[in-house]
Amino acid sequence: MKKKFVLLLVAACLALVSLRVYAQQRNSFEEIRQDPDKAGTVFYMYNHDVPRCARPPKGYKPFYISHYGRHGARNHSSESDFDNVLKLLETAEGRGLLTERGQELLERYRRIYPLLHNRAGDLCDRGFEQQYKIAHNMYRNYPRLFRRNARVDAVSTIVPRCILTMAAFTDQLLRENPGLQVSKQASNATMDYLNPFSLNNPDVQSTDEGYNNKYAYWQKDYHRMCDSLLRPESVFAPLLTDLSILDEIQDGSHLERALFADISGLQCNGEIDDNLWEFIPHDELCRLYECYNFRFYASKSADTLYQKGRQWAFAWRTLQDIIDKADSDIASGEYAARLRFGHDIIVMSLFVLLDIDGYNKPVGHMSEVKDVFRSYDFPMSLNTQFVFYRNRSGEVLVRLLYNERDMALPIPDCGTPYFYRWEDFRNFSLQRIALAQSIIASTQAPPKVK
Repeated sequence: MKKKFVLLLVAACLALVSLRVYAQQRNSFEEIRQDPDKAGTVFYMYNHDVPRCARPPKGYKPFYISHYGRHGARNHSSESDFDNVLKLLETAEGRGLLTERGQELLERYRRIYPLLHNRAGDLCDRGFEQQYKIAHNMYRNYPRLFRRNARVDAVSTIVPRCILTMAAFTDQLLRENPGLQVSKQASNATMDYLNPFSLNNPDVQSTDEGYNNKYAYWQKDYHRMCDSLLRPESVFAPLLTDLSILDEIQDGSHLERALFADISGLQCNGEIDDNLWEFIPHDELCRLYECYNFRFYASKSADTLYQKGRQWAFAWRTLQDIIDKADSDIASGEYAARLRFGHDIIVMSLFVLLDIDGYNKPVGHMSEVKDVFRSYDFPMSLNTQFVFYRNRSGEVLVRLLYNERDMALPIPDCGTPYFYRWEDFRNFSLQRIALAQSIIASTQAPPKVK
């Protein structure tokens, strides 16, 4: 029996090693070949196929959740991209410059355009559905937390899609238990930690703001990368008999990226059952993904070449809020859950700040980014849940769920995988916060340049 147990243990260890090797060897282009929606980077849709989570140590019961979630699935946020693509195709049609393939794209694009026009950035029906499901799962998995008139505090950034996401999530909790006491707020007063990259954060200077900040140190290399990699003619030559028309509307590079962005967002809208990926050749689709993915990495991830850590360091305020409220809520027992609703870039930076799953490791060369930092791992409705457990002796453990799946933290566990002593996690977090603060103090915002 003992020999059999040892063999099973060895097999389990080998399986874990093989999984870690697989994670290190992931090939983003091959994953996009298998699932083109992943090329849409952060427009990728949340997968609710969630495995059963690990069991807590014996005697520990859940009593509190601290959450940060991204808004639900939304439309692409640039109205001009919708309009320019339609203008290009209709102008070409009027001059007889569309190929048969181009005419097909125009007819299909005309059908979906009314569902996108004047709805740039709007929360989609699938975004509501995602939040209903995540809230239902939270209630089902932790019924002890949401008994009777338990208190739940929900806060959102002031962006409409985030406010609606908060409303959808809390509405579902109230459907599960109408007796819950739920407070909701969306205010500039909470923006310093809900979106620490905004000017509401006193650490942030005007040239720091925005993930696509025109002053950012990495912008020149990003544009050089796009110019060297992208082949707009590979997209438009099959559609148009004369490519010179592109420059009349905008230019080939901008129009290609507009079409790519429009198509990326279609997966989010349940009213649209046409994905249009077939109009972008696979090789060019991968190159577009590589460019957009690099922008997220250089802006908010572990990059050391351009930002020196300054951008991800701003997320210390989000982590500090999680720590502070957990301290007070553990002591008082007043709240069952703290819910925060914001944006993907905050969670990206939290992963760097907390040194989770290798996201704190910088990449040696731009060409390596695509396989090390994969922005489709931060999908619509992504969410982090710090779930707290306590035993009769009052000892507190915490676990991290990322998109409702167990995620390992870079500290020793309590002897049970994925469960960590609160004091250990708290001390580690405060050390990382101190590091982030020192990075901000020792770096400068990008200068204003023409």
